[in-house]
Amino acid sequence: MFRRHFLTYLALSTMAIAQPLLDLYGKNTTVFSAAKLSPLEVLVFLLLVGLAPAFMCIGLDRFSALFGPKVNEATRLCLISGLSLLLGLAVARWLDVNRNIPSISIGLLFALVIPFAFDRSKPVREWSRWLSLLAVAVIGSAVIAMQPVLLESNGPESDAIVGNKDITVLQVIFDEFPLYSLLDSDGQINSERFPGFAELAKGSTWYRNAVAESNFTHQAVPAVLASQVPDQVGGPFLAQYPKNIFTLFAGASDVGGIEPVTSLCPHSVCGGKAGATASFSAGRLQTFLRDAAYVYGQRVFPPVLRKYVPSIEGTWGGFGAVANEFKDQFAVGALSQVDAIERGVDIVSKSTSPRVQVVHSLLPHAPWRITPDLRVDELSPTISTQNPDDEEVIRDMYQTFLYQVGAADQVITNLIAKLKQSGKWDSTLLVVTADHGISFIPTMPQRHTDFTYPEQVADIYRIPTFVKYPNQKAGVASDCAITNLDLLPTIIDVTQTKSSWTFAGMSLANECPTERTRTIVSATGESAVLSGGFEEVRERAAHYAQIVSNVGSIRKVAAVGESASLIGTRIGDHTVDSRISSWTAKQKRLFQNVSGKRGATIPGMITGKVTLSQSLEDGTEGIITVDGVAAGVIGELSGARSVVTFASVLDYTLLTPGPHTIELFIRNPDGTITSVGAPS
Repeated sequence: MFRRHFLTYLALSTMAIAQPLLDLYGKNTTVFSAAKLSPLEVLVFLLLVGLAPAFMCIGLDRFSALFGPKVNEATRLCLISGLSLLLGLAVARWLDVNRNIPSISIGLLFALVIPFAFDRSKPVREWSRWLSLLAVAVIGSAVIAMQPVLLESNGPESDAIVGNKDITVLQVIFDEFPLYSLLDSDGQINSERFPGFAELAKGSTWYRNAVAESNFTHQAVPAVLASQVPDQVGGPFLAQYPKNIFTLFAGASDVGGIEPVTSLCPHSVCGGKAGATASFSAGRLQTFLRDAAYVYGQRVFPPVLRKYVPSIEGTWGGFGAVANEFKDQFAVGALSQVDAIERGVDIVSKSTSPRVQVVHSLLPHAPWRITPDLRVDELSPTISTQNPDDEEVIRDMYQTFLYQVGAADQVITNLIAKLKQSGKWDSTLLVVTADHGISFIPTMPQRHTDFTYPEQVADIYRIPTFVKYPNQKAGVASDCAITNLDLLPTIIDVTQTKSSWTFAGMSLANECPTERTRTIVSATGESAVLSGGFEEVRERAAHYAQIVSNVGSIRKVAAVGESASLIGTRIGDHTVDSRISSWTAKQKRLFQNVSGKRGATIPGMITGKVTLSQSLEDGTEGIITVDGVAAGVIGELSGARSVVTFASVLDYTLLTPGPHTIELFIRNPDGTITSVGAPS
């Protein structure tokens, strides 16, 4: 009896829970790589999703039998009704019914009709048991889709012979890093704002006309590491990109890789796949199951319930679970991605023999929390993959992004110093690039593009690329038409490596492609040809300089709007502004004792509300002061009417160790300043 009921529960839970969830995960296998689940953990995840709901139901069924047949029957019908409700909601979402009343109505209809039919009709009961075979089909399909995750491999055997074994290779791949953000008004690396990258440019070849191959990490990073045009389906796994920098040099040189998203380095080569292990971690699986529950809620529930489920809105084709894994990696330690690069540099510096070391870092990738002095802001509420139709919010986002670029610059400064200190600078082939860029055009996606808008394409595909060749003494600015497919062939050429393997790119060591056709791809299947050059980047740099000036040091990122010239100056006493009833700052407590330690949480960006007693003129701005010195601008007050929600990026250098006081001043369109005082 209980066996037959179990089959019914299995059939319903498969259709209501397992199929919607495993179908999504099977189409987005990158999430497993980002989460660094071992094959065993993935298998346990599949079994839990596919079988656990049915086992839980049969457990409750058997327990209720202890209280008599009537209680048992009532419990059974309630369990069937609950699963049927979920099935109805899933069907509603599958039919694209996104309004509350129709969606809930479909769910309730299933919750009433299916238990009633099950109770009254023997054929329905029989069919419900035969439908349990769907569990085999659903789990089997998921296993097939997840083969690259479940089946570990050492990759193909390489025939590479390294001719010059005196060269160490260090490749650093930044993430979500457009070239325009580094430029000054003359089209040079902004040496005042980003001294680290400027120093790198002075000692390396700066390929100013470099483009990314794809706009999403799960394709763009494999394109770099495997010099292969990325496939439109599948994930960033060794099975899909078997011939890559790791497998090529395996056996011919010491090899290491730090991969927060991809899984291209075999476990036998990188000794743990930089985070993934063959072991079982209950904590890691528990976190993944929690995220899966959020994914299920967002995928199945009607709008009235979805608002209570943590958002999975994120990146990579709209599958936000990957974005959640990014957030988890930052939550473990906001500087974890800074640490990743430093760990790779330490490995190279301390190595007693030449090696090939690759580091992919989620920097300056969102969430933009890190300040240039490597302290950390609270998570910004403005982070989204869709740029809003609000220029003030766009400016806030771009400011926090630039601060994190400043953090990346500090990493490069430390990298150069470490390599020189260790004596490895001259003998190292240093390759610094990015997988793709990011765009801040209002109302448009930050990375998805159908290639309709050239400005957006330039933002996303034109990336910084520097190659410091061994013993290179002077910097070179090159306009060679390159893609990041060319980097692996260049490494092969410089190290004088011989192999029968072929790759899509070409070496830059001795040739400079100028009249080259470069085809770029989008993760959603579109493609385009880029024919322009560095002038496109300069145009975009000029555009973004109108949002946040590119003049001055990195602290000047806080100097925006009509009040820009006031930032860093002392604001004296002024008349009290009666138009402001009160204002609040969510980060008020953080000013009580600011820490100067690396990784400390500071109020570098503050958010809050300003309540008005009367309207303000267009052009009115707020000025946040720290200990009387203008530190940030509130542009949202222009033309404000009642209650204004704001975000303001502060000059982080004013947040020295110890307590601080903050106040709000109003700069009127005529330039006069009035005082509001401390936050309530």
